[in-house]
Amino acid sequence: MADFPLGERQIPDPPTDEPRLESWGEIAAYLRREIRTVQRWEKYQGLPVRRLLIGKLGSVYAYRSELDKWYRERQPQPENGEEDTEKGNGEVAAHVTVSTEVDKQKSHGQVDGGELPPPPAPRITRLRITITLLMLLIVAAVTPAFYFLRSGRSPLRSARAGKIRLVVLPFANLSGDPQQDYFSAGLTDEMITQLGRLDPERLGVIAAETSKASASKPIAELGRTLDVQYALEGSVRRGGNDVRINVQLIQVSDQTHVWANSYTGDLRDILSVQDEVAAAVASQIRVALPVGALGVNGAKGTARAVNPEAYDAYLRGRFYWTNRGDLHNSIEAYLQAVEKDPSYALAYAGLASAYALLGQVPYDDMSPIEAKPKAREAAEHALQLDPQLGEAHAVLANVSFSYDWNFEAAEREFQRALTLGTNDPTAHQWYAHYCMVRNRLQQAHEENSRTLAVDPVSPLFNTVRAEIYYNARQYDEAAAQARRVIDQYPTYWLAYIWLGSAYREKKMYMDALEQFSKGLKVSGDHPAMIALYGHALALSGDTAGARRALADLQRLAKSRYVSALYFAGVYTGLGEKSTALDWLDKAYKERNDRLVYLNVDPMADPLRSEPRFQDLLKRLHLP
Repeated sequence: MADFPLGERQIPDPPTDEPRLESWGEIAAYLRREIRTVQRWEKYQGLPVRRLLIGKLGSVYAYRSELDKWYRERQPQPENGEEDTEKGNGEVAAHVTVSTEVDKQKSHGQVDGGELPPPPAPRITRLRITITLLMLLIVAAVTPAFYFLRSGRSPLRSARAGKIRLVVLPFANLSGDPQQDYFSAGLTDEMITQLGRLDPERLGVIAAETSKASASKPIAELGRTLDVQYALEGSVRRGGNDVRINVQLIQVSDQTHVWANSYTGDLRDILSVQDEVAAAVASQIRVALPVGALGVNGAKGTARAVNPEAYDAYLRGRFYWTNRGDLHNSIEAYLQAVEKDPSYALAYAGLASAYALLGQVPYDDMSPIEAKPKAREAAEHALQLDPQLGEAHAVLANVSFSYDWNFEAAEREFQRALTLGTNDPTAHQWYAHYCMVRNRLQQAHEENSRTLAVDPVSPLFNTVRAEIYYNARQYDEAAAQARRVIDQYPTYWLAYIWLGSAYREKKMYMDALEQFSKGLKVSGDHPAMIALYGHALALSGDTAGARRALADLQRLAKSRYVSALYFAGVYTGLGEKSTALDWLDKAYKERNDRLVYLNVDPMADPLRSEPRFQDLLKRLHLP
């Protein structure tokens, strides 16, 4: 069929009562081609793409039946009565006709005598999976060597040797409102969590921080840098309580679009959508995993209707908590979520995590005596609603060792949290801290490695590695690791703590002061950085400078919570041990979480021979 310009053809009246593909991305995913290819087909080959013009703006849309008809008309006629199911390049034809009659059969649960899954909840409409894709899955299931026979090699060979790895790229916000970015970001995080629960032993899901950092990279590069076999892309368009979610699963090795689907409906059914997507992804990658992987049903979630306002507030809380930059807003959003829906277990777990962070160094903008009991209460409430929430068990473990100083209880809760959330990087991070406190530094390093396996570019988790080296007295390694973080994230102030501390312990005081000074600047004069700077000034011989740091801490304490531990640090640098121990006793009454690090922190070495310090370690149940 000859090429012709777009303007010379006429598109007939649209089909009635047929869902539309509402973007170039959806059209390309449906045809399993690149966007540029389908745009070229539309311009020169008459691909039936329609346009909606509103003023000077416009959008494209298409109907599946018209695309199927267009594609079918361009297929070569079969010879000798045989169906030609493959193209000359060995690829399966992108699509065959999905007719109205087939759609009617689907509604009755039968296509060609095969059972189809039951229809979804009334408010959610599945995008019909094309017959070709179904045939592909059937053949793949019956013949495990399907890919190998066609290509001469298995594209999943490397995956079979170990764990399948998947990255969920940030869902695009198509709402036209940047204020809705939190919604698409939160939904991405939720999908990462949901998929991470499928089969942690065989399926590794890249965590949120690395997902965001990978958003602009080509698919092919993700395979090399993240060692992933699959990528899940998605977009979200929200208007009020109506939401449309488009997702597609891509095999990274050859950038094949393995599966695509679209969901439209009410926010009340959003949990069902998450379960459906997780189950669908599991079914698509099942052929790459050993027999029995992912369980019988794939996703293990138990969806329920959710209050739209509660879900919206929950995603805002998760957005703020993930960024760690505004824990107060995170708590406020989570409180709104549980107010709207008192049975929302995930919102209580999020609230617990936010309170736990807000009451500990270096996020300590609330006294531990106030924050940690609230964290425990919210975590226990979450577990009453859902005993399988690993996030809530992780919070209880955090509170047990950092506030109660009950290490046996913390160990039990951590083991439960890690069993339920093997892919949860926060649980592994907190357990690494617990292992540091127990002087199990090699195990802390191993836990940190597990964290970095799922979130390799996270500045937080890379900084924790520098902290482990520091507590192991490996100062060169600590400094090198902290510098790597700063090179990539120059405004990430926590990394300056460990770079400066490593230099201080090497008695490179000028270098230490330089790094602490930079940390002061990028942190906005955080009390932790003031204390570290004052401590280093004292060690360097600048007594007057150290006392100015003490005065700065006193001034800050009039307007916000400032831990007694920070004053103890500066007085330790000044060599005023008795006063330092007085402040440590105050920190003990505050139940400061950082006290349990005294057994391993080199900064406390000048106090170790003091009887009062040894008594403090006993009260903290430290060896």
